[in-house]
Amino acid sequence: MYGQPEAPQMPMPMEPVAVLSRPHVSLPPVSVQQPVLMSTFSYDENKKLHLDDSAKRWYRVPPTKETSAQGADLNYGFEHFQDKPHIPDPLDSVLYTLMYRQAAQSQNNEAVLRAPQVPVEALESEVLRAHIITWRGIMTKLCTAWSCHVQAPPMFREGFELNVMMLGDTLIIEEAAPTVQQVMAMQSRPSKSKQALRSTYYGYSFESYCTRDRPGHAPTAAPASAPGAVRAPGWGGDVNTNVQWCHIVKTKLGNSRIVMGGEVDCVETIDAGTESEREGVVELKTNLPIRTPEDQTKLDIKMLRICTCLSAHVADMQSYLLGVRSVVIGFRDQQGMLLSHQTYRTADLPRVVRARPAQWNPNDNLAFGATILDFVRQHVRADMESWCHQFAHQVRTNEAKWGPYAWHVHRTTQSFLAHLPLPAPQDAEREYPVYRVSFQPPFTQVVLRRVPPAELAMDGRRQQRCGLVPTEFYRWATMPMEQVLI
Repeated sequence: MYGQPEAPQMPMPMEPVAVLSRPHVSLPPVSVQQPVLMSTFSYDENKKLHLDDSAKRWYRVPPTKETSAQGADLNYGFEHFQDKPHIPDPLDSVLYTLMYRQAAQSQNNEAVLRAPQVPVEALESEVLRAHIITWRGIMTKLCTAWSCHVQAPPMFREGFELNVMMLGDTLIIEEAAPTVQQVMAMQSRPSKSKQALRSTYYGYSFESYCTRDRPGHAPTAAPASAPGAVRAPGWGGDVNTNVQWCHIVKTKLGNSRIVMGGEVDCVETIDAGTESEREGVVELKTNLPIRTPEDQTKLDIKMLRICTCLSAHVADMQSYLLGVRSVVIGFRDQQGMLLSHQTYRTADLPRVVRARPAQWNPNDNLAFGATILDFVRQHVRADMESWCHQFAHQVRTNEAKWGPYAWHVHRTTQSFLAHLPLPAPQDAEREYPVYRVSFQPPFTQVVLRRVPPAELAMDGRRQQRCGLVPTEFYRWATMPMEQVLI
């Protein structure tokens, strides 16, 4: 470390850095660019990261009471299901994939057959020029914030607490993690009721019935867990929520170039056996049958969220935030029997939901999401510039005693902070500005504040991290200033 100097004690305001009031009128529409696949990665049964497509699954029509003598029983395998408390993942898997997939991925690799994809050799430059790197789920929160109000359905009263840092001109955004004490409290709480747990399980079970691990072949998943047990017809393998296949795409919302990661359920083969054979991404959901207007309203709300999450009406063209081509909804009864299924083209969702009484317009949500991103970038930029100058002043004071400091700068000379000195990795581990973006009841304003290092450390994730990113990524995205001056 730089002569073991005292860490610069910058003022760490608990008061907001800035506040954005929720508009009372609709905002002008914003543009959304068609997403392009950048890379993919997989998690195995133990949630270990693999820079490959080993967790990829292919869609098949599920056995329902419409297509088979007996519809699929979504209770199958429930006795082996283990529910886990929701603890948001950091962006490490996305960042490591963007750093190293170029070396692991061949030029001819097509994660999704004939889908547009960023060339392998261009991955690095796309990462360094991005304005936002985040998860799809966070973009969903931002792009449904317009619908958050105290009288909204419960699905739209969640709000959010996000952690943000700026590296170069890139905002790294992830969900604020619970503290170590909060995690322990979650783990010690009484488990969900059996019926609530079953309802959660039905969605995972539906995915198993709808997917196989090879195109055009019978599933090769592990046999039924109990010796001598008979596998349910169409069953694709026991549920393990650790196993995930994830996509990273680039897109643009308003002024922001976005790199976004998220789990993908499966792909379907289109025009199989022809010269135009290709694959499209499929999202899988479950729902109770529509019997009353209230049931239809509940489904509309679910579709609205999917609609904003996956698509946006821009002029007369549809754009898909994660490249999802279609959504398959399985309708089940209260006992977990699969009655029927329906496929929706993502491109049709805005038109479908506009025909309902909900009077939905995705542009309001997308425009407010873009406004939040612009607001955060503007104010974090200004505060980061002030912090960098204060840090530089503190270091210059110590240089008289300890000698020249090993300054770093961002690798992209065109980035906003490229001209500003950044701390060496060992000092960035001790203190690098992280901000909290909050949108909570009564949902009248978005609040941005600096998070003190002591508060940030309460999540237990601070080892070998510079702000929110692994030190390894910080070293990759920056370089010693002396290399620039040579």
